[in-house]
Amino acid sequence: MSELNPGSSGRTFVFKIVLIGDGSVGKTSLRREYMGEGFKREYSNTVGADFAYYSETVGENSFRYSIWDLAGQPKFENVRPMFYAGAFGALVCFDCTRIETFNNLDKWIDELVHHTQSEGTPIVLVATKYDLYEEGKMGMINFDDVEAYVEKLRQRFDGRFGISWIKTSAKEGVNVTEAFSMLREEIIKWQS
Repeated sequence: MSELNPGSSGRTFVFKIVLIGDGSVGKTSLRREYMGEGFKREYSNTVGADFAYYSETVGENSFRYSIWDLAGQPKFENVRPMFYAGAFGALVCFDCTRIETFNNLDKWIDELVHHTQSEGTPIVLVATKYDLYEEGKMGMINFDDVEAYVEKLRQRFDGRFGISWIKTSAKEGVNVTEAFSMLREEIIKWQS
């Protein structure tokens, strides 16, 4: 997971992280925006999984990420398990304008736990497409429900690692970096 950086007092951390959630919730857009590739309006299905490498320096430490964006469509359910192996953490995404994607989070978290063979994989829940959100409109998420769900997860995992959540918009670049940073911090705490 980590090694000393030659010529500095910092360390190099190498993490595999997975982005999971229903199809078309914005996982790829989130990853692309984080990596500085920009937002694309056209939607294209991820087939099986897509991965990318990204590096950043925070303070004196260097971080290298292998980011695995797993296809959310049911037809890829049989190929996803192999992509979970070795994951240090997960961004579990749902579209805040489509309540059914929030209602499916248990399925995604159960899949993560099963295929990482650990209940010790830090999680950040990511409410995507916040730029399209209209409070009180039919089909939109009630963020009080998200808070209650996070508390339920904390009880399920008995405080073994932190679970947090964040509202994001890849289109407008809102809280994208923060989502990845939150996950990085949770992984570091869990691995310490």
